[in-house]
Amino acid sequence: MTADSISQPSVLIIDDDAEIRYSLQRVLSARDYAVQTASSGREGIEMARSDPPEVIFLDNRMEGMTGIETLQHLRSASPRTMVILMTAFGTTQTAIEAMKFGAFDYIVKPFNIRKVLDLAGRAVQARRELESASTGYAPLLNSEDYQEGIVGESDAMREVFKRIGQVAASDVTVMITGESGTGKELVARCLWRHSLRQDRPFLAVNCAAIPENLIESELFGHEKGAFTGANVRHSGKFERCDGGTIFLDEIGDMALSTQTKILRAIQEGEIQRVGGSESISVDVRLIAATNRPLEQMVAEKSFREDLYYRLNVMRIALPPLRERAEDVPHLVDFILQRLGKERKSRVRQISRDALAELRCYPWPGNVRELENVIQRCSVIAQGEAILPSDLPSEIRAHARSLDSVSGESVEPSPDDAGPALDLTVAAAVTGLEGSDAGALSLEEAYDLIYRRVRETCDERILQKIEREMIARALNESGGNQVKTASLLGMTRATLRKRIDHYGLKY
Repeated sequence: MTADSISQPSVLIIDDDAEIRYSLQRVLSARDYAVQTASSGREGIEMARSDPPEVIFLDNRMEGMTGIETLQHLRSASPRTMVILMTAFGTTQTAIEAMKFGAFDYIVKPFNIRKVLDLAGRAVQARRELESASTGYAPLLNSEDYQEGIVGESDAMREVFKRIGQVAASDVTVMITGESGTGKELVARCLWRHSLRQDRPFLAVNCAAIPENLIESELFGHEKGAFTGANVRHSGKFERCDGGTIFLDEIGDMALSTQTKILRAIQEGEIQRVGGSESISVDVRLIAATNRPLEQMVAEKSFREDLYYRLNVMRIALPPLRERAEDVPHLVDFILQRLGKERKSRVRQISRDALAELRCYPWPGNVRELENVIQRCSVIAQGEAILPSDLPSEIRAHARSLDSVSGESVEPSPDDAGPALDLTVAAAVTGLEGSDAGALSLEEAYDLIYRRVRETCDERILQKIEREMIARALNESGGNQVKTASLLGMTRATLRKRIDHYGLKY
């Protein structure tokens, strides 16, 4: 299986039935696959270990070592090979066992030739995308960048980090604003860890999650007999957090009556337990957060104006993920590393194509949604990397819609001159007039394009440039797809898709 990895995919068939081996070998060889065969699980394992194929068709019921047993050994002998389990009994148990031990898919005998070829093609594509991910993707951040759990290198996040550094060591009240899922509690905890109160308690309260009739007791405590069920005296968060930091999340959901008592605690440094008359001195730093428009709520009289100004001494506004798409790779890297440590996930990488689709998704649920997606993908991924096929359908559909829009609007000719195209793109990106654009050097043009892509995540810019590069490589290689794919550092399957997408002729 030392044939050209781009032009001829490698397949190993492991089956103790000679007729099955012959039939599959004949079908796959006719489609330009380099095929080898093994008559037992042990023989197949040794062949896979010495010369790993891209795809293995593995029979489930063989004499000696079964297919499932063989599959488990193949995971260590050839971990990146895509294994397709063959069985005459398409039971639920077989399907569960196959996927549990890392099979790419399974197929039921007697075979449908079209399905065999479809599975083989998909497995080869997945294998090559996995190889692309493992050779082209490296962790973007060092370990110290992960200590706070707040990840990002965008300009917006740099401003957040600067503001945290400015206010952390003081005792001023901080208001953190941002959409749900942007990481407001992470910022609050970061403020606490870098404050002078870091050795004292940090207590978080979700104001939206506690019923209105219980939140005062939760915050300020209650006396015995204050209400039905109050059988003992209870110390609230403020009392237990004396000297420390309280984080009031979703404070916009707090009732007006409770807002009044919060204001007194801030102004006077005193609280009273529910049902009590004694004033209790407390020294706490208050950090609040909300995803609601407090200014509008103040105007509507649903949030106290005096409390608003007390809370809004310093504000940290967290940007939504759609406005900092350049941080998506860093966040994915962070989440994968954390899953590897906490859940022993084998998935530590992501393919370029999958990352591109994630980067251009609008993320209505922000970082929390991204984290959920990566967790899901790490469970269903069949190799060491997340591939586009592992992504949820809504993300894939969004990527296809962008491709469709980009495909309609991109109309460059493969014969366009290189510098002219570069300057045209730069002018379109920056809004420069022709005379100004013509004065740009190529390096300046590329710099402008790169900065614009980072800011806007506009696929059309990259599409225009990619089409030109593919056209030039095809011309240089005389239309040979194998050479073109090698020149551009992409798989042949990816190249074919891009050729079709751009309608290139060669």
